[in-house]
Amino acid sequence: MKKNKMMFGLLCMGLLTFTTSCSDNDDENGGTDPTQVEIADEEYDAILNQYVNSVVLPTYSDLQARNEALRLSVVAFTNNPSNDAFEDVCNAWLEARAPWETSEAFLFGPVADKGLDPNMDSWPLDQAAIVQILNSQQWSELEWSGDFDEDSEEIGAAQNVRGFHTLEFLCFKDGQPRTVTATAKSSAAEDVEYASADGQAWGNYMTHVANLLSTDSKNLYNYWKTSYEGGQSYASQFLAHNGAQGFQSAINCVEQIIDGCVDIASEVGSAKIGEPYDLYVEGKTKEALYAVESWYSWHSRDDYTNNIYSIRNAYFGSRNGTVNANSLSALVKKYNPSLDSQVVAAINTAADAIQAIPQPFRNNIASAESEAAMEACSNLENLLANTLKPYLVNHSK
Repeated sequence: MKKNKMMFGLLCMGLLTFTTSCSDNDDENGGTDPTQVEIADEEYDAILNQYVNSVVLPTYSDLQARNEALRLSVVAFTNNPSNDAFEDVCNAWLEARAPWETSEAFLFGPVADKGLDPNMDSWPLDQAAIVQILNSQQWSELEWSGDFDEDSEEIGAAQNVRGFHTLEFLCFKDGQPRTVTATAKSSAAEDVEYASADGQAWGNYMTHVANLLSTDSKNLYNYWKTSYEGGQSYASQFLAHNGAQGFQSAINCVEQIIDGCVDIASEVGSAKIGEPYDLYVEGKTKEALYAVESWYSWHSRDDYTNNIYSIRNAYFGSRNGTVNANSLSALVKKYNPSLDSQVVAAINTAADAIQAIPQPFRNNIASAESEAAMEACSNLENLLANTLKPYLVNHSK
């Protein structure tokens, strides 16, 4: 990364792609005035390639591989139910959650258009319908066909009885793997237990859900990597930004990246933490509990932190917490170091605040730490939407 003095020299020689005046637009430290730069569209292309090939595609590839490993662990359980096999499924579920949650800053394109997000991650669940399917073994109720319509009650009903959280309900209880017992079923759906007499039906349900998760994640990866609408991959259409999928320019793609980050920052703060919080302070404690995502596994806090890491990954152009030279962070630091520092600090503050909530979140919904986490997510959302995005849009050619 170039230092300010080197940038000044290059600016004066006219070697950079953005236009500025060496006499008028240098700050008192000899660096570029961040209010005067003009960023050429071409400067974003390396950033977009890095984003797609080192963040999006590897995340979806990882999701595909881990969902397949999850499917195999479920098959093993179904063939030979045991406490150890239940624990193996739970561990595989936790492994598969990480790439999914770190993909939520880019919930655009195929994952949204094809209904793959609610297919895999609908919440809250319809527990009563899940128990009904356990008893009926009517697997067609997990399926839907045709074009995705988010307002379709039929599609929504199918999505509410499949995906990660249905499998979570079937394999976790109070933050621990379920056990193979002969416990009689409760009449209340939320209290239903695995019973050895119904073990085959339970395993069948887990298997169908795991198969669908594996298929959905494979389709998602293939849409981005191989073929989407028009025969070209979504990645190639995104990178070409020549009108396909609505992307007319590189800055349009950058706007989409930032919008995805804004959306998940908002969702974590105002929905994933905020909705249970609001219900709890209203005295609706049971409703608050059921609004907490991933509360069967007590994995909520890590899910939300990984959502913030999805923002970090999109901004850093990497999946390991380092800033790649071809990243939005590097670009912003080059032209406006103060803004980059603010964004990095806001990301770190949000992640740290979520991790500071006492574990499990479901038992600490209305804690001071939850309030701090909501505020940190709101600050991150506002910074991305109202400062970072306008800066890049207003200073792009």
